[in-house]
Amino acid sequence: MRLISIALCLFGGIAYANVPESQPQHTHDSEDLALEVTAFSGLDSSYFSEGRDALDGDSLWVNSVELAYGKFSGGVWYGNSPDQDYDELQIGIGYAESFGDFEIAVGYTRFQFPFESAHDNEVGTTLTWSNLPMGCEFSADAYYSFDAEGYFVELALGHEVEVSENFSLVAAGIAGINQGYVSDGHDGLNNLALRLEGVVALAENWHFISHLTYSWAVDANPALEGDAQLIDFFHGGFGLEWSF
Repeated sequence: MRLISIALCLFGGIAYANVPESQPQHTHDSEDLALEVTAFSGLDSSYFSEGRDALDGDSLWVNSVELAYGKFSGGVWYGNSPDQDYDELQIGIGYAESFGDFEIAVGYTRFQFPFESAHDNEVGTTLTWSNLPMGCEFSADAYYSFDAEGYFVELALGHEVEVSENFSLVAAGIAGINQGYVSDGHDGLNNLALRLEGVVALAENWHFISHLTYSWAVDANPALEGDAQLIDFFHGGFGLEWSF
């Protein structure tokens, strides 16, 4: 299973493949050679994965650490459900390059599922296009699973508003497309979603991050096992981020 954060599409970078929706990914200045460290801990009400409610309504605790140095990044991500026997570990590396208003990032992620004694390997790429009309940003994220031998694409269009010096909102529209990544689900357009994220600066290097998201299933086939969790559902999350 894989959680695609809309924040990943909006902020770029793929140090690891899955991120909680309440945790934004960061675009790092490729000319800045200082080491940047970002740590996050938070709770999501559902595990939103390829448009699916992957844990059938159960929540997911998430902890992660990301390191960035110039154009390179790496991270460790761990998710655990307090409601059922599910945990997931990801270790990833990434590289990003900027060209004017465009940024291209590539990455590799190793997945471990201890409760299921399973693993997977993925490669992915993200294209981000900023400075669009009305201050919008577009992103296309594609990732390939060696286990499923298929890929998933997520497209996002977002807009950020600075409400005050310490508070900002990001609104986004998202579309997800499956091509064999969910091997027992239908191919083609899978879901559409709307998301609102809020970021509050609490103190130097500390932020409180929350989100509300509603996802609509598209062409879910009840005869396919992989579409059983592809439903219309509302979910949210929150967490604390620390960086230096």
